Amino acid sequence: MRNLHVRVHQRVATGVEGGVTGVWCKDPDSREVYTVDNEGKIWKLGKDNSDPSLLVDLKAEGFLEGCNECHCLNICPLPELQAVLVALSSGELLQIGVSGPGDLEEVGAVSAGLVAFDLSPDSELITLVTAELNLILMTRDYTPLSETQIHQAEFGEGKFVNVGWGAKETQFHGSEGKAARAVKKESGTLTDSDDRRVRISWRGDGEMVAVSYVTPGQEGEDGQAVMSRKIRIFDRQGTLYSTSEDCVGLEHTISWKPSGNLIATTIRKPNKHVVGFFEKNGLQHGEFALRSSGKVLEVCWNCDSSILAVWIQPEAQLDHCILQFWTVGNYHWYLKQEIHVKYGTQSYAMISPKWDAEDTNLFHYFSTTADNSTAFNSITFARETDTSSGKTEDDLALVAAIDGQTVKMTPMREAVIPPPMSAYEIHLDVPVTAVMFQNTNSQTESSFKLENNSSNNLGVVAGNKVYFFAVTEADKGTKSVGDEAVRITGAGGNGYIVQTSRHALLHSIQGIDLSDLCNFTWIDGMILTSTDDPQPALVILQESDGNLVEGSRLPCEESIYSITPAQNGEAIVQLTNGSILKLKDNELEPVFDWARVCFSAIASPYGILGLTSSGKLYLNEKEISTNITSMFLHSHFLLATTMDHRLIALPLEDLERGNAQVNWQEAGNRRVERGSRLVTAVAQGSRTVLQMPRGNLETIQPRSLTIHLLKDLLNGLKYKDSFLLARRQRINLNLLVDHDPDLFLTNIGQFVSQVNSDPDHLNIFLAELKDENVCTTMYTPQYKDNQKQEWTEKVAKVCIGIRQVLEDQQAGSCNGHINLVPILGTLVRQGNMLEEALHRIQKLRDLGEENLCDQGLRYILYSVDVNLLFNIALGTYDFDLVLMVAEKSQKDPKEYLPILNKYKSMPPDYMKYSIDKDLKRYPSALAHIAKCPDNFEDCLQLIQDQRLYKQGLTLFPKGSDNYKSVCKIYGEYMDGKRYYLEASYLYEQACDFVSAVRTSERECSWERAGHLARTAGWSQEQLNQLYNNLAIKLEETDRGMESAIIWRDWLQNTEESIAVLARTKCWRECLRQIRAAGRMDLLETHLLPELSERHQVLSATLTATQQKIKQQVERLELIRGERSRAAITADDEGGDDMNGRNLEDGDNFSDTTSVGGSIATSSAKSKSTLATRTSNKSKSSKNRRKHDRKLYSTKEGSTHEDLGLIAELHEALSTLPNLISEIATITRVYLDLGRLLEPGLDMAGLQAQAQHLVSLCEEVKPRIWPGQEIVKERYGPEATVQDIIRGAGAMQTEYRSPLELMEAQYRFPPRINIDPHWKLEVL
Repeated sequence: MRNLHVRVHQRVATGVEGGVTGVWCKDPDSREVYTVDNEGKIWKLGKDNSDPSLLVDLKAEGFLEGCNECHCLNICPLPELQAVLVALSSGELLQIGVSGPGDLEEVGAVSAGLVAFDLSPDSELITLVTAELNLILMTRDYTPLSETQIHQAEFGEGKFVNVGWGAKETQFHGSEGKAARAVKKESGTLTDSDDRRVRISWRGDGEMVAVSYVTPGQEGEDGQAVMSRKIRIFDRQGTLYSTSEDCVGLEHTISWKPSGNLIATTIRKPNKHVVGFFEKNGLQHGEFALRSSGKVLEVCWNCDSSILAVWIQPEAQLDHCILQFWTVGNYHWYLKQEIHVKYGTQSYAMISPKWDAEDTNLFHYFSTTADNSTAFNSITFARETDTSSGKTEDDLALVAAIDGQTVKMTPMREAVIPPPMSAYEIHLDVPVTAVMFQNTNSQTESSFKLENNSSNNLGVVAGNKVYFFAVTEADKGTKSVGDEAVRITGAGGNGYIVQTSRHALLHSIQGIDLSDLCNFTWIDGMILTSTDDPQPALVILQESDGNLVEGSRLPCEESIYSITPAQNGEAIVQLTNGSILKLKDNELEPVFDWARVCFSAIASPYGILGLTSSGKLYLNEKEISTNITSMFLHSHFLLATTMDHRLIALPLEDLERGNAQVNWQEAGNRRVERGSRLVTAVAQGSRTVLQMPRGNLETIQPRSLTIHLLKDLLNGLKYKDSFLLARRQRINLNLLVDHDPDLFLTNIGQFVSQVNSDPDHLNIFLAELKDENVCTTMYTPQYKDNQKQEWTEKVAKVCIGIRQVLEDQQAGSCNGHINLVPILGTLVRQGNMLEEALHRIQKLRDLGEENLCDQGLRYILYSVDVNLLFNIALGTYDFDLVLMVAEKSQKDPKEYLPILNKYKSMPPDYMKYSIDKDLKRYPSALAHIAKCPDNFEDCLQLIQDQRLYKQGLTLFPKGSDNYKSVCKIYGEYMDGKRYYLEASYLYEQACDFVSAVRTSERECSWERAGHLARTAGWSQEQLNQLYNNLAIKLEETDRGMESAIIWRDWLQNTEESIAVLARTKCWRECLRQIRAAGRMDLLETHLLPELSERHQVLSATLTATQQKIKQQVERLELIRGERSRAAITADDEGGDDMNGRNLEDGDNFSDTTSVGGSIATSSAKSKSTLATRTSNKSKSSKNRRKHDRKLYSTKEGSTHEDLGLIAELHEALSTLPNLISEIATITRVYLDLGRLLEPGLDMAGLQAQAQHLVSLCEEVKPRIWPGQEIVKERYGPEATVQDIIRGAGAMQTEYRSPLELMEAQYRFPPRINIDPHWKLEVL
């Protein structure tokens, strides 16, 4: 549905005297134009109206002499050689340099002469056709590849295989008889308009070439020579592939479609003139009729095969020629543009038009005037959709498609009709040049005799007239509009009654010549156009006294490429160099420059959008995307299709911050068909129309646009419309609530009254409810600013609110059950109200409302699984209700009747217990079975099976036998779980003192065990055995003080009590009891031997700890020094940090952080980072232990040997406070005994040894954990710039252990809390 707009029509004087021959070419690299004049001179045209440069004079060089018919056949560029290749009809092939005059070389010659010459598309093969009809293929270095006779009897290698099926000879001919079997072969004859020239056309990939030629005269039936035109297809090696079928009226024009599937030519038939298409096999495949009678001079495709140009010389009017530009869509050929070039003193004669080889939208031709002055003309096209651009609901989203003298109109808001059909057509008597919709500000006065301003107003430029149309509702649905300019010949033909709004002609206006004007844009009361004659300028057209006049002309530095309407009656003007100007108050103001020209520009409230042919999208000067293929500005969104086949809907509010960043990822998007392009989008709506590559339309409702429309409906409390829209577009109905929960709950009455017009709608809404805020999950892109948290009990609140409204409506109605099904729906959806729903149905049954009862049950059975509903009914213990549900379901009576009969035969409480147990409602079952004293064993079994111990304790009086039984089994359960203390208390409640004592003994609760044993009346022997076991167990768990109490108080064994204190190192308490008992002999037997032994152990421990700390600190410093030197060497050598890295322990690294610093072995040079594959959460305990062993390994040469040393040193320093405390205790005990200074003890040496270890630990801490205070100084708030630089430099060269890999407690030195008065000064 895109039209072909003429954007720029430039005419540049060449300065070549005497006219040109029509042989010319354009260099694809330098963009220079070379042409041959009538005197045999080859010129390079100058740029910007500069004088041309003469390359060579062929006659002066001795060519084109001696033969009046000798001429230049063609000229082709050779960009790599900076030359052009020229072929002469006399047979010479000339290479002419373009860097300066006189550089000419004859590179070949054909004695028989040449009739055609061309280059392959890849410029690798030279194609020549001799006067003897031989096809010669040559390489670029002029080496002949092949020479083939064009006219031959063979069809070619692609000859068809005829098996005779369906042939005319095998058919039955009825009354015609057998004579009709003879095939009458028609042979084409030359038309009068045939110029008899040989033409060459290459396929776009350069693999095949077509040659159109006139066959030599053959003797016909009358004995005279008959000539016809043929097309021969050759491959790249010069081998004949196929020959065209005999075609009557085949003409000389030929152009192979660059995409390769069709060869275009013209065929003159008895009743029409058509453009026909041939396949490479020589068969005709399709055609379309030309709409102008005359001689077709040439046909040619543009380089992307999208536009076919036809050059026509009218038969009746020899004073002008016609250029027609055709496009195809949905198998229909549209005449998109028709340019008439008149001959005369003030007009131009067209010479040799052709498409640009690189630019798909650029067309060139030469023209001459009566005084033989020559000009080079360039027409720049752009394919765009003409659509109304209003942003209100009044805009019909009109789309206009030009097809010759017809404008096909479709209001997309009302009907989407695929092309080539349309809602209606506007027929004029001259070809349509342009269509334009009014871009208006509603506050301005109407103009051009229009009743009011509207975006639906249409202007049609045809010839030198502008026709104005307006939409008239009065004509809607009628067959005629009362004006001959509009005929209803749309989708259904003449008898079709249009049911859409359509245009009626108001009036037409003319005045000035419009043939040289481009870019027609209608803004309020003026029409903006552009021209390049004589200079680039913006032309403003206005109405004056019923005539169209030029209001003003604003000159520009460059040609105008496009004119875009803006707000407040302004316009944006884009020049061909990318400069953007703004038209304001009849003046052009520079705004900014784009890097390259944009074929589509849109003025939005937040800036000017521009889209280039390469897919780059600009917002003002900033590039915001690089893969856009088409765009459309909706009333609330920027719609765009992308190269990865997606439709994106970007809210316009995002463009406001577009100069900073446009987040395309968060914009709503959906997949579309490959190659889809936007046609239009209905303003204030969601309908979006896209056109597929083959031409058909697809209408979609983008989710972002639909939800925006839904928001407006919800804010306007139009709940029925919003429900229907959401259901039709498959939008989750939770959005009706989550959009604004407070607004919904406040107006829930309106919601019910609107939606409940159809009860099924309300039930559909209820069925889709869920406790989720879809604004933050499913529709996050459309609710980016929604910060609301999830609802709590959302479904329950909505169901309660709706049910309350329904019940109020039902109470005020004469029919008390009109809302039965919706009310049941709220109960079912609420989840825990199924019993209530069943009870309501049961009440209806009791009232005799059988129909309502059946209706309600059918709904519930449809909404809930029948087995679940049966179980819920059974859980009410109402067998009538159960039978009612079962009868409405498809359950087999043989299944449920025996079960119901079994339940009925049981006592009430036991029946309820059995039902609850079968339904797995165990707490309820326990409550019922507890009421059955004869079935207490079943009760205990249920408590044990389902672990309902806590509930069981509450069901029986405390102290009763049943209570004790529950306590006993509860105690056994806790005993099995090793909760011995709790089990002891439960056994005590059950009066099972033996088990209570046993579990207390296991818990080492010695006071409770003794109390329970004495309460149970154990014998003294049993008590002594218990006490002895408790004392031994306490001593084994290093609870010496408590064990000594048992020995002394309960077992009356003071000596063993003192021995236990000595063995458990309770020195002070041991000495106190010795003195209290007056047993000083026990000093020598128990206390002093233990003290002496402990003294020796402490001395050895101090010595070993001191040596270990020294060795490990030295090893740690050695490792750090080696790795620092290795890092410096690596920096000096510039080596790769990964070289030599030991990745053997790669899984030791942190799973969540990157590690800075060296982590290699002593020979590695690395400061980069590594990370493991999985998180800590995924590691098993075994893997974690393995990880810790590897990380803290002190094996020499391991990756983290320094970390292992730090961990061991941390553990060694952490044990120091306990050692010092015990040494202080021992020295004071010896002091108390008066044996401190005895010669054999050497307590002074032990204390000195301990003091030395304390000093050593304080000394090595900063060596083990260096840099803590230094980092603070370098990077603290008081650090200077020099400190930070020095610190950074140091960190780059000095190795630092990666402490961040270690557990938190190992990253810092341990805090050594030692009593400052631990030493004795007397030593």
